[in-house]
Amino acid sequence: MGMQGHFHGLEFPSYFDELRDIVTTVEPRFRIIPEMRQHVSRFTDGADMDEVYPKLYLGDCDAAMNEQYLLRHGITHILNAADNTGGPARVKTGPDFYKSPTITYLGLDLLDLPFVNITVHFEKSVNFIDDALNSGGVVLVHCRQGRSRSATIVAAFLMLKRNMTAARALTLLRESREIRPNNGFLQQLADLDLKLFRIKFEKLKEELSSSDSDSDSELDLESASDSEESS
Repeated sequence: MGMQGHFHGLEFPSYFDELRDIVTTVEPRFRIIPEMRQHVSRFTDGADMDEVYPKLYLGDCDAAMNEQYLLRHGITHILNAADNTGGPARVKTGPDFYKSPTITYLGLDLLDLPFVNITVHFEKSVNFIDDALNSGGVVLVHCRQGRSRSATIVAAFLMLKRNMTAARALTLLRESREIRPNNGFLQQLADLDLKLFRIKFEKLKEELSSSDSDSDSELDLESASDSEESS
């Protein structure tokens, strides 16, 4: 399997190894300051977030905790993928952290560990992002560094709501930001990729079968018409 494989326009899903290659080899397109792996805007603003899809940003705790910076960039919705009640790498914001009434908040109790099941957060997270974008909002999805938990959530959104494969979603994100989901999260994205492929494949089979049935019916009608004319 792989991103290059197609069946009637349907892209094949990717294995874990292919996804790992994407997040370790695709070079982000942002401009690098000499001696620093940072954007120019990060150097001047002291915050770290990137627009990875129209009106959808990935960022870190510094961006998430700088409310004035968020408001200057028009952020209306924040998804904190590091709102864990215990454990390491927590970002301590929450719905009461932001003073502006224009900001809507969702927090996930989620640790950045390979054995953690991140898929249990997919449905509410992707619906939160989708509803925000459909209402004209601007969304920041963040965790501690904006590389693993938040990137996995955004990849799931692109797969479930924007019809992308895991490979395409991760490539798009990686081109805009130096993401690196942990191996467990990558495997879960690969599993989701396969699940979505199977659903699309079954639907495609039904459509092809229906198309063949319609063609057979047309042939039967033509044959019947020919028989009547000859008699």
